[in-house]
Amino acid sequence: MKKIGLFILMLLIFGIILIGCNNQTPLKDGANDNGVINNEDINNDDATNDKATKDDNVKYRVFEATVINSVEGLLISPDKDTVAYKSSDKIYVATNDAEIFDDENNIADLDILKPGDRIRISYDGLIEESYPAQITADKIELIGHNYVIDGFLALIDDIYQEDVGLNGGITMIGFDTTDWTMISEIETEIILANVKEKYRLEVIVGTFDELAEQELIDKDNLYFENGILIEINDIEINNDKDKIKCSIKKWRSGLGAIGWDAEAKLDKDTWEIKRKAMWIS
Repeated sequence: MKKIGLFILMLLIFGIILIGCNNQTPLKDGANDNGVINNEDINNDDATNDKATKDDNVKYRVFEATVINSVEGLLISPDKDTVAYKSSDKIYVATNDAEIFDDENNIADLDILKPGDRIRISYDGLIEESYPAQITADKIELIGHNYVIDGFLALIDDIYQEDVGLNGGITMIGFDTTDWTMISEIETEIILANVKEKYRLEVIVGTFDELAEQELIDKDNLYFENGILIEINDIEINNDKDKIKCSIKKWRSGLGAIGWDAEAKLDKDTWEIKRKAMWIS
């Protein structure tokens, strides 16, 4: 009888254990043993995009980025809070087999992507550790645009086109970016790359003194023989990023310079510029 009772007791204990295991809630992807999801695992980079999975056996990673250039391949800068950025601040994206969608979720071609565009990329999680790094995209979605970049380009073009005599015979444009602290390094790089492409001129960065040290500016005679120097200072950008205030100057020589206080305002997709306190020397 004792053996039978012990056997029944063991059966009861085993049944309780089985019931407990079956009632246990499975952990979510990326959760730890306590069921808590790690912050890194819900980062944009670690999100999965079910609509983008062409291969059911591949879990696609998703992150957001800014387009640097799309002319000679798609070059992007991942957002700083993504895992992709930890690999590289610049990534070339192979797009041969990628589905590309515009901001209305319509199928589109790569040429819709412009510098400053905000995009969401789905890829297989593999990053080639070169510089820039390289990935192969499965899906690219246009989600917005960085209009501050366009605002700077509009301000630059406004002063470049004024008093075009100062531009005569130049082969380069110098930019003093000392006061460009309101924008990021990537935004600055995109602006300068666009200037180079638009005007087909060499773009250099430096203050008046730095360019004089490079013997590009004749400091004694106050003359920039092969270029102009553009300075944008006292920059203010509002929280909505649809207004930019600054002072701007174009310098060629001691007797050849112009400038003014500028206010740029975004009207739909176009920046309207007003000038104040214009001066000429």
